[in-house]
Amino acid sequence: MYFLCPHCRDELSLNAGGRLVCATCGDSGARQMDEGLIFFDRCQDTHNFFEKQALEQLDRFYQDYDDQRFEDCLGRQELWEMDEANRHVGITKKFWWERYLGKIENKRVLDVGSGVNYIVPYLLRSDNEVVAFDVCAESVRYQRKMLGRLSVPIDRLTSAVADVEQIELSQAFDVVNVNNVLHHVDDKLAALSRLHRCLNDDGKLMIVEPNYYYPPRWIIETDVFDPFNAVKNFFVRNYLIEQGEKAVIFSELASLLAETGFRVDHRMKDENYLSYFTVYWMRERSLLARTFGWCDRVILGNVLPRILAPFEYIVASKV
Repeated sequence: MYFLCPHCRDELSLNAGGRLVCATCGDSGARQMDEGLIFFDRCQDTHNFFEKQALEQLDRFYQDYDDQRFEDCLGRQELWEMDEANRHVGITKKFWWERYLGKIENKRVLDVGSGVNYIVPYLLRSDNEVVAFDVCAESVRYQRKMLGRLSVPIDRLTSAVADVEQIELSQAFDVVNVNNVLHHVDDKLAALSRLHRCLNDDGKLMIVEPNYYYPPRWIIETDVFDPFNAVKNFFVRNYLIEQGEKAVIFSELASLLAETGFRVDHRMKDENYLSYFTVYWMRERSLLARTFGWCDRVILGNVLPRILAPFEYIVASKV
């Protein structure tokens, strides 16, 4: 059991009623459901944002997902050629971590806010033991349904519906992956502190986050034009961004990482300046999408500063 009592961090055990209980504190606020899924009672999607996305969109992206489509998905590594499902959840460069860490295999990996994308099945196929949790119950259930159609060792996966601000985990993980999660978290200090405790002393924290100052995103997320920001209102109304959502200001994130005991080893800016804003309206692998990708990689990626990049990638270690 990787999950600990959220009150005293003691080990949990399963009682006859399917509840996870602590010998010291009693009920932990979690239960084990069918197929080993762990469900924390306090976990909730406050604005119904993730539940709405999951219910309406997952089937459209993954209803015919199988090994062949998964292999095709893994082969699409740049934004201009990426399949719609992964592009939709803000993944703009697959396997970005390999530049710094090499291939992640034979590790114990925690995937925070796992959603439904290529990462968990890829980690399982690479002989890793994976713990994956998300605040959206529908996403967690759908992820397990999708994995059941793939030739990956699902017995090496522990799934949970949980909130990174509240759960406690044992210090067991070689890698902690936080992909597009922190901008949905109110108490980032609490979340990072919990992740620090569950990472091995020589482990690595991987973070991907959208940049608040990326111009199209700033226009959508800023409060400056409220209540007359029609673009922002459209995105919130159609569940394209969460109500109150703010992307990350990386100077603030760097301070939080230092405060919680992390050292930033590597930072990489995302070079998809024009592509990220425009590729959603282009056909994947089209000539126009390739052209925008080339322009970003060859010209804008070498000219525009990090502060204007749409995303940033971070690898951090425990101090």
